[in-house]
Amino acid sequence: MSSKAYAAVLTAARRFDYREVDIPDIGPDEGLLRMEAAGLCGTDYEQFDGHFRGTVYGTLPMTPGHEILGWVERVGARAAARWDVKEGDRVIVETSIPCGECPACRESRPIFCDLNMGYGIRMGFDAAPHLWGGYASHLYLHPKALIHRVPDDIPTDAMSLFNPLANAVRWAIARPQLRAGQTIVIEGPGQRGLLSVVAAREHGAGQIIVTGTRADARRLALARELGATATITVEDEDPVERVRQLTHGRRADVVLDVSSGATEPIVQAIDMVRKGGAIVVAGVKTRNAIREFYTDRLLFNEISMLGVLSSDWVDTERALALLRDHWRELRKLCTHAYPIGEAERAVRVLGREIADGSDPVHIHLDTTQAP
Repeated sequence: MSSKAYAAVLTAARRFDYREVDIPDIGPDEGLLRMEAAGLCGTDYEQFDGHFRGTVYGTLPMTPGHEILGWVERVGARAAARWDVKEGDRVIVETSIPCGECPACRESRPIFCDLNMGYGIRMGFDAAPHLWGGYASHLYLHPKALIHRVPDDIPTDAMSLFNPLANAVRWAIARPQLRAGQTIVIEGPGQRGLLSVVAAREHGAGQIIVTGTRADARRLALARELGATATITVEDEDPVERVRQLTHGRRADVVLDVSSGATEPIVQAIDMVRKGGAIVVAGVKTRNAIREFYTDRLLFNEISMLGVLSSDWVDTERALALLRDHWRELRKLCTHAYPIGEAERAVRVLGREIADGSDPVHIHLDTTQAP
């Protein structure tokens, strides 16, 4: 094994540098991951474009990449027993690194841990041993890291869907307590919206309605292929009225907003959801304020509005079970792959700044290739 690791490091908004660092020595409670792939999501673009400046997510320099897949290259004896892994095992690593003692960790929500440690979005590159993000050849496995063993026979591109699929499980099913036979509207056919279609389908949802724009034509077609019972192009028809028609006036039990930037879907969701229903807000709005928002409409209709962020251990395990059964079908969402040396291009394609063949849905970095 080489004594050096390499990483794509975000040093300023919209600027990547490529750096080599020493591979650290590993103690009995630690490990080292040889990276296979890092999946990309909207958070990666927000980081790249500087939207997190001034927050804990905006620490620079930083190696992005919080959707982490790889092989255990080195592992200490105590760590191997704790994680139930051995060298050579293929694993995924959860984003958050919990302290295990604070109130958030005790409630199984390590993303809110008091120590605020996490891969790819919170730990800066300058913190030793520097390997804190997935856009790299190797990742340092902190003693508190959360690790899941995964099958060897699922191809890289499909396996790299684990993180957005875990989010879909939490956002579409677990958090709003979606029940079999109920109607869910999914606003936004990005990768998490499309995977939410699959999660809701496998959970037994009665109607699955997906909204998008004209630019989302291919994604809306994918939604139908994956099990959406109806899709709505919002420039061509009133999405609120169409949902009422499709539900015979009853409206949706759950509305999940995974749209990016736009605030109109939040306002529309209030008119789409039934009395006593739930609105799940997952789409990042890039500091755009919601206008014409009247809380009385929530109060008098007893509508629950739930913010969601990331997933947890149970959601991830449920996502892995879905991947084992459906990876061949889900692989159609995997549209682009790039080496680490093209991290900037990958993120810009993700943000639809530049085109590279087909409309991007799921992108991953092939971290086995040097810059």
